[in-house]
Amino acid sequence: MDILHASPDLIARVDRFGTRFNAARFGAVAALPGNPFGVEAQHFGDGIAIKVRHSLLRGKNRIYEFRTADLGLLADLLAWYEVDGLTCTFHVPAGQMSRALFQGLTDAGLWSPGSGTVPVIVPDGDTPLLAPSITVRRSGPEEKELYLDLFQQSFAAYPEQEPEYRAFQWAEDSLPGGTRYVAEIDGQPVGMASFPIVGGIGFLGTAGVLPEYRRCGVHSALIQRRLHDAATLGCSLVIGGGGLGTTTFRNQERAGLRLIPAGSVWRE
Repeated sequence: MDILHASPDLIARVDRFGTRFNAARFGAVAALPGNPFGVEAQHFGDGIAIKVRHSLLRGKNRIYEFRTADLGLLADLLAWYEVDGLTCTFHVPAGQMSRALFQGLTDAGLWSPGSGTVPVIVPDGDTPLLAPSITVRRSGPEEKELYLDLFQQSFAAYPEQEPEYRAFQWAEDSLPGGTRYVAEIDGQPVGMASFPIVGGIGFLGTAGVLPEYRRCGVHSALIQRRLHDAATLGCSLVIGGGGLGTTTFRNQERAGLRLIPAGSVWRE
């Protein structure tokens, strides 16, 4: 893998991906028959505000790429969420905080836990496939029910287990250009993963492993397969996820992903 330098261009590209990816996935969710999750979007400047009314997804009410030039929209955006009894989170891109923006956000009653980091890697097609006892294969639309069953069984203790969540997850994991994977051990499906691709950047999206098959290398195998395929799928960059210290992050770090600075989040 190429050595990454956290240049301003790279950091801005990663920030921009977040905006484009969320515009794409919530656009797909809004297009579901009857818009069952009550999704709306407002575009402004370089950013987008996503509103989701469904109680399962209220944590996804977020404003991406909010900058100093957008301060005049702050009150209207907050009111747009408040009319539906919602709160939201603002994302300020890395390097874009100014004194005026800081003052405006704090005057509006928002606070920030600080800036973050994002794991990234440049794929080169040479990522080895580990754990020969685990088979990871691409999964087509004919396996929709199997794929979603694996997803929900892997996240059985979380809101993702709710039946309504299946439609949201399938819309997100079926974005054009991306792909889905199923992991098997001895022919038995034991895990799933998504790999959305937007603008030449791949995202190590949702990955789940059945509880009885955890700590067997399945999650790492799902990461390795997506990285192995990334270059041939047209990705010049792959972005990971998962909080620092989580199993997801540790496995991505073992696979070669490295942290670069990210923007800050501001909450009501």
